[in-house]
Amino acid sequence: MQYLLVVPRIVNKLGDWYWFPTGIGYISSCLKSAGFDIQVLNLNHREGTIYDILKQHISTYNNNVVLTGGLTGQYGAIRNVVESVKRINPIVTTVVGGGIVTSAPEHGMQALEYADYGVIGEGEILCCQLCTALENGSNISEIPGIVYKDKLDYIVTNGRVPQVDIDNLPFPDYHAMGLEKQLDAVPNFVGMCEEGTVSIITSRSCPFKCTFCFHPSGQTYRQRSLDNVFAEIDFLLDKFQVSYLSIQDELFGCHRKRLEEFCQRIKPYQIKWWAQFRVTDISKDIVAMLKDANCGTISLGVESADNTILNSLKKKITIEQSEKALKLIHQSGIGIQANLIFGDRAETIETAKKTLEWWKQYKHYQLQLSMIVTYPGTQLYEYARSKGMISDPVSFIRQSCPLLKLSSMTDSDYAWLLGQLFSLPRELQETPGGCKIININWHTAHITLEGLCVSCGSQNTWKNVRLFITSSLICSECGRRHTAPVVDEVVVRVVERVYELIQQYGDVVFWGINSYFYDFTKHFTEKIDNDVTKHIHYVDDSTVRQGVELSSSQIESPAVIEQQNIGCVIIAVVQHFTSLKNTIHDEFPEVSSILSIVDLLSTAGD
Repeated sequence: MQYLLVVPRIVNKLGDWYWFPTGIGYISSCLKSAGFDIQVLNLNHREGTIYDILKQHISTYNNNVVLTGGLTGQYGAIRNVVESVKRINPIVTTVVGGGIVTSAPEHGMQALEYADYGVIGEGEILCCQLCTALENGSNISEIPGIVYKDKLDYIVTNGRVPQVDIDNLPFPDYHAMGLEKQLDAVPNFVGMCEEGTVSIITSRSCPFKCTFCFHPSGQTYRQRSLDNVFAEIDFLLDKFQVSYLSIQDELFGCHRKRLEEFCQRIKPYQIKWWAQFRVTDISKDIVAMLKDANCGTISLGVESADNTILNSLKKKITIEQSEKALKLIHQSGIGIQANLIFGDRAETIETAKKTLEWWKQYKHYQLQLSMIVTYPGTQLYEYARSKGMISDPVSFIRQSCPLLKLSSMTDSDYAWLLGQLFSLPRELQETPGGCKIININWHTAHITLEGLCVSCGSQNTWKNVRLFITSSLICSECGRRHTAPVVDEVVVRVVERVYELIQQYGDVVFWGINSYFYDFTKHFTEKIDNDVTKHIHYVDDSTVRQGVELSSSQIESPAVIEQQNIGCVIIAVVQHFTSLKNTIHDEFPEVSSILSIVDLLSTAGD
């Protein structure tokens, strides 16, 4: 049989940086090692529509089985693959794995609809067993950890799924996945802003059980041997132009002796790296050791400045421990990446204000602000379902897990909080000194900027910054985060195209709100005539965002599309374009034009 392993397209524009799909890379290597005839197609590196690319490949190579997968937040991209395959040839077998199936096997499969089989948990062994069964025509129901459709129901097979020995896995299939193409892009992620950034994983799962987390690799935490890890690092440095390591373990530094050995061994490489720690693992001597070993950024799970909320989240830390860790890291000059998340079920207006005031007091740490997301598989998800907040789990997945109001806060308090999270980071965060535009690529929606770091004064050039996606500019020397400016030329370009769309469709809708777009609308509204603003609607499918003030308007329900027969929707949250496009197409078939806001840049004035 001919097997095709497909990496879903999660970039908005080819050439954008994205998190390397390490899990699919492992599946590819393991299937090849087991002797299966595997071809790999990374859609993030291929021009054209998903359907056309897959049709050409399947018709050329007569693929019998197509495997793909990813996280729940990538639902739209994954569904696009399996749906396209079935439209091309219904007899091709489709297999999906990853968090979207593992977190909710039956509901995930129902949402994907066109998948024949789902793999639950770690897929390296299960995919080989499933493909063997497909080859031999044997009974798949005897393989534990598989979900499949049986008439109108979904069956989850019984039995104990074997745990993967992560020390004996072949390295991810970097060459077939096209790593060299990704290394040309710049992450511009907090703490990572260099070409040649590669992700690796040195452990799986996490020993803690925070209420908002789901562990796709299971609950058993285990680490690879450092000999195995450094063999992979040596391989990467030998075969690719790698300059920065992003260690994507859920938790990296919890074992002191292993961390000490890692630092001793990584130091001679003279390469920067990024990793995640618990605040309780940070001490003065640990920070000094990490600094000496060229650690560029430490990522921490701070989450809240209120101990009541931290206890509710089952973080098993205190804000006092976070303050101590943050101070030590900041004094060392190592970059900090950390979040404050709002909206836990114990959240009140008082706890939210307390955390916001703490954030303002310690804004030099530059923690990011966000609302908690209720992902399938988490304790919060089960709580929301038990309280009737999620009446249709399949629809919830298809809507990319919209925000839920888990707490008893009033609607007005919740709307106020959301407005604060949209506005405060960009109001209180500085733009680079002397910031100027070097180049705007309208076709790819990238911009190159120059400016001085407001902390260390170093001159920075931020290449290929993704418009409407990258909200921060990171200093390459000290890791200071700056606000990416809303560029006047971009605003004018969008205004020109919106006028054209209003003339064509009457009314238009902007769907989805984030902090960058929230700021953008202020500049956008200033350039729109008052008699035109009534033809522009801002919507979000999360009911908790509806009613939030946005420039001279309020965020509305998507129901306005059907109520006013609106034919054009512009998706403003670009990174969710694929998922939202599918949702809008399914729920509002009367919409004739669904665009990303960056599409307006490449067409306006052309």
